[in-house]
Amino acid sequence: MNNYEIPTNIPIPTDAVNSNRQPDEDFESFMQADEWRWMDVDRWLLDFNEPYKPPRFTLSWKGIPFAPLAGIHNITGQAGNGKTMTIAQFMAAILCGEFGQLRYELADEIPRPKVLYIDTEMEKDNTIAVKNRVLTMAGRDINKQYDDFIIVMLRDVDDVPLLDVKGQPILDKKGRRQNVNPAIVRWRMTLKAIWQYRPTAVFIDGLLDVVADFNDNIECQELIFKCMKLATHYDISLWCILHQNPGGEKLVGHLGSFLERKVTDVIQTKKIKDDQTGEVTFEVKQKKARSQDFADWQFRVLPVDSWGRPEQLETTITVPTASRDATKGDNIEDVERWLQYGKDAMEWPATRKDIKERIIAPHQSNKQRQQIDLQMLINKRLLIECQLKQNGYYLLMPNEEQEKEALPEPPKGDVPF
Repeated sequence: MNNYEIPTNIPIPTDAVNSNRQPDEDFESFMQADEWRWMDVDRWLLDFNEPYKPPRFTLSWKGIPFAPLAGIHNITGQAGNGKTMTIAQFMAAILCGEFGQLRYELADEIPRPKVLYIDTEMEKDNTIAVKNRVLTMAGRDINKQYDDFIIVMLRDVDDVPLLDVKGQPILDKKGRRQNVNPAIVRWRMTLKAIWQYRPTAVFIDGLLDVVADFNDNIECQELIFKCMKLATHYDISLWCILHQNPGGEKLVGHLGSFLERKVTDVIQTKKIKDDQTGEVTFEVKQKKARSQDFADWQFRVLPVDSWGRPEQLETTITVPTASRDATKGDNIEDVERWLQYGKDAMEWPATRKDIKERIIAPHQSNKQRQQIDLQMLINKRLLIECQLKQNGYYLLMPNEEQEKEALPEPPKGDVPF
């Protein structure tokens, strides 16, 4: 029970009892377990005299603004697919006014913005590489300290003892000191850094390391609500970097589900490799926007010193259709066709091994035969996973409901609730 005094003089609205409502005693007892009656709603009423204030966007791409102050935003992608390289471009644009086609949009209101980069996962040398990369892109000396570009490294936070209400360490049954979960310590450090340095834009790389359990519904929901409140209270642009699930586009865990629902922007990065030339480019795509959508763009990483420097491309590079993709050796369209031709000869449900050997392998030469990733077919809903397991394999079945329709698009990462 909450520690507050229950008022006894709250008036019941005059229209609380009418032809469509229950008597007073029913009204007063309705859902009282939720303790709603003692809440003060008036302080949250919208004042209709308050003028509309348009969003104050921090960045734009080719004139299309995004990432407003007081909002939370997300950059996502698979591991090693250019997320940190992308936010380096955002940070450089904020610090020096522009980088390539990226522009800082608040030069009149906030002529000297501050950027706070919070690294929760990389070792120190990688963090130094990020610092060198951003400062090089911004045309600054990499060996100087700046009060408008702050980096906090939280990968190796110290143990913090768990204290009781009297401030004394809590011990377990064997007399050993109990410590606060390191993820919680990182979150506390993040709050302290934002309060202390008062930045314009904050980049948390990555959000997964400031929550103890990324599949705990309550904990994840509370963290995202705190991020929203944090962005509003300090009037900052808060970027949360979070991975996608392996083989898919959905953000990882319940944490990703809550985050994707609440952010103003979702920016996805993807690595594109031309296996014929070995050239690597990175694609930046806006998956969600509460303002205008900007066009997809690409960049490559130039071998500048040992940390690399992103270079935005003027034209989009298209990987040739003959290039290999996520099936690790065969075009996904070919594998789809082989599945359609061979599925009637299979006994379902089938293991991954059976599908590869009986459906895919007969279409390959000996030189081509290599590991095939069936996750792409699952993502495209041409196969579904059964709940049963056999010899350590999930059993797979064709998705019969999809056969009557055209091949579906890959899942868009919609949240389940």
